Amino acid sequence: MGLKTMSFHGIFFGVEMESLRTYFDRHASSWDQMLNYHERTPELLKVVSWFRLTKGHWVLDVGTGTGILLPLIQNAIGPKGVLVGFDFSLKMIEKATLREYFGGKFLLAADAESIPLRSDLFDRVTCFSAFPHFSDKRKALFEMVRVLKKGGFLFIAHLKSVEELNQLHQTLGEPVSNDLLPPPQTLKKMMKDAGFMEISIINQPGKFLAKGRKI
Repeated sequence: MGLKTMSFHGIFFGVEMESLRTYFDRHASSWDQMLNYHERTPELLKVVSWFRLTKGHWVLDVGTGTGILLPLIQNAIGPKGVLVGFDFSLKMIEKATLREYFGGKFLLAADAESIPLRSDLFDRVTCFSAFPHFSDKRKALFEMVRVLKKGGFLFIAHLKSVEELNQLHQTLGEPVSNDLLPPPQTLKKMMKDAGFMEISIINQPGKFLAKGRKI
């Protein structure tokens, strides 16, 4: 199955959202270098191992950015698995299309608060280094549970703790200074309200992982 790209970027509204999208568009070409991703493959492999993927899984990677995890996820789910990645930055998606990986894959420019896909579709929804940037986190969680199959899992992951990540964003300034990861107990309640069960959250230096299951 060849690479498919689709754009839904016309759905974005609001000055703050446009400012944030412009920020990521502007940095897309140098994003991987800025975050040293080319030297962090072992860490990224560890992140993918947290997702408990198996061959044939259907996976949605929300806020996929430049697609840094896509080859690793595709390798885990194999050629019979289906991988969809989307991001609200069209430039980030364009960068992701340049990655070499195999299997069934689709890339969308779309918004996490209005996922343009049908319900009950995925075994896993993954969200790496993206959740703080969603303008309406509660709505995004409702959308992510909607597109999961019953029994499927959501994983929200970062290579920093809540405290480390929020301090970084505040140091970076606008437009990301207020893009904060909620405290574990707050996020747990938000996930429960959205319909997730079996929720667990790990928050420690160098690692944040929130997991929830659709029952």
